[in-house]
Amino acid sequence: MINLGNTLFDYIGQTVVTPWDRLKKHIFQSYPIHTTSMPATDDNLLAVARKYEDESDMVWIVSDKAKIVTDFPWHFRPSDIGHAFIHSFPRVIKRTKRPVIWNDIKLVPTGGLAHGHVKNKIISSYHESEFNIIMISYHEPEADKKFQDLKERFPEVKHVKNVKGIGEAHKAAGKLSDTDMVWIVDADADVLPTFAFDYVPPMSKRKNTTYSWSARNPVNDLEYGYGGIKLFPKEQLLTMGHELPDFSTGAAFFQPVRDVANITCFNKDPFRTWRSSFRECVKLSSKINPNVVDAETEHRLNDWCTVDNGARFGRYCIKGANEGKSYGIKHKDDIDALNKINDFEWLREQFVASMKKRIDI
Repeated sequence: MINLGNTLFDYIGQTVVTPWDRLKKHIFQSYPIHTTSMPATDDNLLAVARKYEDESDMVWIVSDKAKIVTDFPWHFRPSDIGHAFIHSFPRVIKRTKRPVIWNDIKLVPTGGLAHGHVKNKIISSYHESEFNIIMISYHEPEADKKFQDLKERFPEVKHVKNVKGIGEAHKAAGKLSDTDMVWIVDADADVLPTFAFDYVPPMSKRKNTTYSWSARNPVNDLEYGYGGIKLFPKEQLLTMGHELPDFSTGAAFFQPVRDVANITCFNKDPFRTWRSSFRECVKLSSKINPNVVDAETEHRLNDWCTVDNGARFGRYCIKGANEGKSYGIKHKDDIDALNKINDFEWLREQFVASMKKRIDI
C-alpha cells in the first residue's frame, strides 16, 4: 500500500476507504440546505423537502431572515425513528437561553410525510432585540393575562398600566425605558408566534424614525398599521407629538412595515369595538396622517364603514366607523376637537350618546 498525501491507495491503484473516510461521510457530511422566505407551515416545509427526495432522506430548511450561529452543527443526524419527524431548533434569548421562536431552521424528511414534531435543545440563533418591550394597557380585563403570556416569551417585557390619556401612557413608557428605542405593544394585540422583536435599525435612524408594523383587523381583514406593534425613539415618547391626535406619525420620519406582527383584537365588547373604529376613522377621514396616500386612505375608510364579515360586535364597529368618519370630516381643521379622541372618558360619553340612537343589531 502506498501513502500519497491524505489518500490511501492499494497496490493496484484502487482507493481504500478508511475509518476516517467513513467518519467524514456518515457523521460530518451535512444534509442539503435550502433557504426560503415562505412561512414555516408543515405543508410548505414538506413541499420544499420533497424536491430533495432523490438527493437525501432529509433537508435543512432555513429562514432567509435567520442569523444562524456560526458553530451550528450541520452534521446533526436524528435517530432512525427521528427521520420521520420535523425537527426544530430554537432561537433563544442570549442571557437566559429561553426559547423565543422555533421557525429559523428546520430539519425535514423528504418523503412527503412527517409523523410529528421534535423540539431540539441545540441553539440555532440568538434573539437580538436591543430595545425594551413595553405593553400599554388601560383597564382592559385581559391585560394582565396578555402581559403574562408575553412575559413567557420575552421575560424582559415591562408594563404601563392604567395611565389616563394615550399620550401620557406613551410618555410613561418612555420614562420606564432604559434603551434609546422602545417597542410598544397594545394590550389588545395578539403577537404572532413568528414575531420576535428583533429588528435593529441603523444607528442613523434611531433618534428620528418611528417604525410601525402591520396588524390584522379581525373584523374587516384590513392589514396595515392600525393596532400594530411600533418601535419608537425614546426621545419621541418623552417630548414629541402629544399635541397631535396620532402622535406615532409625529417623528421626523415614519416608516410603515408591511409584515404583519399581530392581530389587533379590539372587538372584545361593544364600547371598545365602537371606540376603536371611531378613533381610527376620525384619523382617516380628517387625513391627519401625511404618510398615507389618499386612495389608500379611502379604501381603508370604506372597509371600516361597510365590512364586518359577521365578526363579533361587527355592527358596533361599523357604527363607530361611520360616526368617526363624520366627526373627522366635520372637525378636520380643529386640532382641539380631533385631540378629544385620545380622551377615553370623552369617548365613553360619546358612546353612550350614540347608543341612545337606534342601532340595528
